[in-house]
Amino acid sequence: TREKKALENPGAAEVMKEMGAADAGLPYYFFLDKDGKKIGDSLVMPGGKNIGHPANAEEIKAFAGLLEKSAPRMTSSERAQIVSYLTRNAPHQ
Repeated sequence: TREKKALENPGAAEVMKEMGAADAGLPYYFFLDKDGKKIGDSLVMPGGKNIGHPANAEEIKAFAGLLEKSAPRMTSSERAQIVSYLTRNAPHQ
């Protein structure tokens, strides 16, 4: 229920609002730099929609781009491993 949802992650609604994602679905995630400034989030699908858990080719591609932007020290090989895992484990459409 809506009332019990707030119990799952106390303060999460406020954080999501601060990050500009008050209406985003879950999971919503964001990346911060060393100074606490947001450098990326999961609202990178067309129309600013949330990736959520990447479960299809378009979402996986968007997630890989988000990782490239927000994790500059991650190698392309490491990103490829994540993409491969997500692709192998994606639900059949």
